[in-house]
Amino acid sequence: MDSVDAEDLVQDVLTGLVPRLADLEAVEQLGPWLIKVLYRRYVDLYRRRRTSPLEQSACSDCDSLYDESGTDHCEQLNLRRALNQALLTLDDDRRDVVLLHDVEGYTAIEVAEILGISVGTVKSRLHRARQRLKKVLAPGTIEAGQAC
Repeated sequence: MDSVDAEDLVQDVLTGLVPRLADLEAVEQLGPWLIKVLYRRYVDLYRRRRTSPLEQSACSDCDSLYDESGTDHCEQLNLRRALNQALLTLDDDRRDVVLLHDVEGYTAIEVAEILGISVGTVKSRLHRARQRLKKVLAPGTIEAGQAC
């Protein structure tokens, strides 16, 4: 999802809330509630598109494969691709928890509020997802030398 898609998503959600402004007064914590609504709309969009969970980077227009710090952009791109493939091996529930907690930086409590599940369930899913990712991303499982 790029920034234009994200802006469209936010606009769609906010536009849909305008007719229900009176109902919003009953919402005690508007921030977490709004994040939950946005997240659910994002998940719906993501599942319809079935794209990779992390934003893909293109290296075709790179002037150099290394930046001034010596970072190998192709290596970073290949690692990102491997992580995307590993995330796609997770079921939707576990992938959602990993993306919210580890990628987006929400706390376990916030993830629980957004997804409408208990904190224990968040921690359990996160633990199992990390175990799976560790296994999938173990040394020797990532293809080396892929073209950028």
